[in-house]
Amino acid sequence: MKNSIITFLFLLSLSAVFAQTAQTKTDFTKLWETAPGLKIPESVLYDSVTGLIFVSNIEGNPSKKDSCGFISTLSADGKILKADWVKGIDAPKGMAILNNHLFVSNIDEVVEIDIAAATIVKRYPISGSKFLNDIAIDPKTGMIFITDTETGVVYVMLNKKSSVWLQDALYIGANGLYLKENQLYIGTGNSIMQADITTGTVVVCVANTGSVDGLFVTSDKNFIYSDWKGSVFIAGKNRKPELLFSTSVQKVNAADFGIIPETHAILIPTFGNNKVVAYTSDCIE
Repeated sequence: MKNSIITFLFLLSLSAVFAQTAQTKTDFTKLWETAPGLKIPESVLYDSVTGLIFVSNIEGNPSKKDSCGFISTLSADGKILKADWVKGIDAPKGMAILNNHLFVSNIDEVVEIDIAAATIVKRYPISGSKFLNDIAIDPKTGMIFITDTETGVVYVMLNKKSSVWLQDALYIGANGLYLKENQLYIGTGNSIMQADITTGTVVVCVANTGSVDGLFVTSDKNFIYSDWKGSVFIAGKNRKPELLFSTSVQKVNAADFGIIPETHAILIPTFGNNKVVAYTSDCIE
């Protein structure tokens, strides 16, 4: 798909200073953390229909086809309901839901899981992909968007067929995705992009972010994003990036987080620390 890239740099260079502890600059309150049982949790997704929290676990090598990966289910208060809810995935990462089916990125394919049956029903190879990462789905059209962090490509899958949707040097390190009102927000290796899924027009919303892993757009159109190293930021078109909190000094990561809007909760997978940790804050809405 051809796209007209219109680059507007809305912000000055990132000047946030990493915190030396996990203390927050805003009112973040820890709600819970999971018990042992997760193994390299990479992504978290809350399902408002079932009330379940899904967690993708890589366990092995993030790029290796070893069938070690699995999906876990948690309750809304952080209890592990079933650690190995669905097994037999290699290195599952981003997740999204359409019609009560969970779609999971898995290196070079998308895995479709029937949530009610807890069963893999289909695998969709993505030609040319090398390190598929996050997923976002438009429920109106059924378009499934997937980032490839290694190749800097955004793919689209529709009617079980996939193709390259965005490909440019601007998408190097493409990772976190968030879809809101026909606008697909893309976290890259150093920016947050905004792509209109109808026209294909793309602009830069936030420049000089550093790598963007988890990504969420608040009701007042601010961006909350994580950098995997352990830091979580908030930024906006008229708001410079501000560090919310960091555990990077403790070498606790912050990968692709989930959100529960009703409770203003952010659910952070700590990757190598093998936990999901939940915080609440009024800035999450």
